[in-house]
Amino acid sequence: MLAILSLTPQTVPAEGTVLTTEEVFMEVVINQQPQGIAFILRRNNRLFAEAKDLRRWRFPLPDTTPVTLDGEDFYELDAMVGLSYKFDELSQLLTIQAQPSLFDATELKGVVTKFSNPTLAPSGGFLNYDVSASHTENNGLLELGGFSGWGAGQTRILAKVIQGDTSAIRLDTTFTRDLPMQIASVRFGDAISGASSWGGAVRFGGLQWATNFSTQPGFISFPLPGMSGEVAMPSTVNLYVDDILLMSREVPSGPFSIQDMPVRSGLGDARLVVRDMLGREQVITQPFFTNFELLKPGLQDYSYELGFVRKNFGVDSNNYGQLVAVGTHRLGFTEQFTGEVHGEMLGHQQTLGLGGVMLLPINGQVSGSFALSNNVKGIGGLLRLGYVHNYRYFSFGANTQIASQRFTKLGLNPEDFAPKQISRVFVNLSTYDHGSYTVNYSQQAFRDRKGDKKLNVIYTKKVGRRGNLGVSVNRFFSGEAKTTFGMNFSMPLGKNTNASISSSRKSGRDQARLQMNRGMPAGSGLGYRIDAGLVKSDSHMVELSAKNEVGSYTLIANQSQGQMSLRGSVKGGVAILGGDAYLSRNITHSFAVVQVPGYSSVGIYVNNQLVGRTDANGNAMIPNLRPYEKNTVRIEEADLPFDAQIDILQLDAVPYFRSGLLLKFLVKRSRGALLTVVL
Repeated sequence: MLAILSLTPQTVPAEGTVLTTEEVFMEVVINQQPQGIAFILRRNNRLFAEAKDLRRWRFPLPDTTPVTLDGEDFYELDAMVGLSYKFDELSQLLTIQAQPSLFDATELKGVVTKFSNPTLAPSGGFLNYDVSASHTENNGLLELGGFSGWGAGQTRILAKVIQGDTSAIRLDTTFTRDLPMQIASVRFGDAISGASSWGGAVRFGGLQWATNFSTQPGFISFPLPGMSGEVAMPSTVNLYVDDILLMSREVPSGPFSIQDMPVRSGLGDARLVVRDMLGREQVITQPFFTNFELLKPGLQDYSYELGFVRKNFGVDSNNYGQLVAVGTHRLGFTEQFTGEVHGEMLGHQQTLGLGGVMLLPINGQVSGSFALSNNVKGIGGLLRLGYVHNYRYFSFGANTQIASQRFTKLGLNPEDFAPKQISRVFVNLSTYDHGSYTVNYSQQAFRDRKGDKKLNVIYTKKVGRRGNLGVSVNRFFSGEAKTTFGMNFSMPLGKNTNASISSSRKSGRDQARLQMNRGMPAGSGLGYRIDAGLVKSDSHMVELSAKNEVGSYTLIANQSQGQMSLRGSVKGGVAILGGDAYLSRNITHSFAVVQVPGYSSVGIYVNNQLVGRTDANGNAMIPNLRPYEKNTVRIEEADLPFDAQIDILQLDAVPYFRSGLLLKFLVKRSRGALLTVVL
């Protein structure tokens, strides 16, 4: 269908010029891909496409004045650099050839973080116990915990009975409120302060506000490498890292990029294989180097504390000292540089320092820190420098730290001096057939005692298909020079079972040991560990362990210097939720109570693994759920009677850390009758 119209463009033509425009419905093909029917304007053998069609075809709008018809803008195709076309008058077919760079770019997500907002926990609690006994002493570690929608709190108490003397020590008490949306946590009570590249951590009682990346599992804090390319027609993009396929995506015509390749920290090779619809293939290769010490640009990692220093932890229950304030803040400035600032205030002592890590262009990394302190001794300083270089199978590095006599920081007693110098040099070499070699040399210089110098050489090699050999030599140069030697060979013997034999020579004394270990399964089961000395004076040990749904049990027999000793331990927990108490294994993560009211012995599966069965009341305690992740919990339909009706067999549990959830599966019995008709 053709029509001849007179149009008025946005620019006024010269007086007397007559402009005629044809409206044409054309079938459009771009780079051999059909795009359907489009409304095209034709003027003096020039074609104009509607703006919305250009955007639908993923073309940018030309920087020219459009022609307007009925309020819609049309742009001249000849004004688009990199585009050519042919129009078949007979078939009304418009064939367009466009360079890939003309299309809009496609960004591919190499790492997809699936964040699930956790469910607020109902009020509940738990108790963990770890009790051990021998003929000389008895110990018990008790942990009490409670949780609600506001957060979770725990306290730990250590009890000892030694030769009739009984003591109980409170280790720590902490209330934690996690903030997954902010990737942070607030803690009130006993905690450990944040540390920097040069500053140490300290136990304290007070308030802490800190980044907590674990509240969003799968979140990657360090910069990931990227790759890019372009395709003339829709294609399949396959990403290989170290010859392992990690990603496969479909891309349309045009440029594309992967901004965050799913790689681990370290050195590797990436290969992008692009195959178009005609089977043509192009390969793009690129080495990469990433470092977990760096932060993504704009990402912050912080820790701020205010409280009182904890003294004699594990000895005194409530011994707190001076008021302390600590702040640590790291920021990713670019993909190659992350900076940090760390400050400490303790009584008359103040310390402030700056630091940073920079990635160099060719697989290198340089780091540095500078700090100043002030106390009654005066002003002191610290300087730290480091360099690491990585190749595919070879790496080396060195770092050194020097401090003045008056420098002080948290963790250093007022009467002690900071080490004058701490230095380390290392070299790593990995070969394909001849094993791996590591050489470390370290030295420390002190002001109030002799320094230390040590050389360490380690060799490891895979032997056969399953064996692993390790050899180490240590040379101590300070004081009376001495050398120690060690060798170990290990090999798996089956599922959860491995054996090893080792020998060592230290201070003129030879040792040789044979070990065999079978770890306990994830569910109920048995395990053991045998450690036998092969030299007459060596000790011997046998450990038997067992685990069921309500606890784990260990018995250890040890023989040393002709003396025999036995030690037994029991570890378990009690969960309190929904007004009921449930015996359990040690509760170290999150948990759930599954309820199938009125139905016993119903199998409970978490992520397709059988983890328990309902009791006589239809309840089952499920420990060790992953916090802040989706845990798929389902019940076994085959364990329900045939007349049972249930709307849903599966629920997703996303708990907070060290909190519990109630998961209720409602099952109804169908009412029916059997009618038998006899004719």
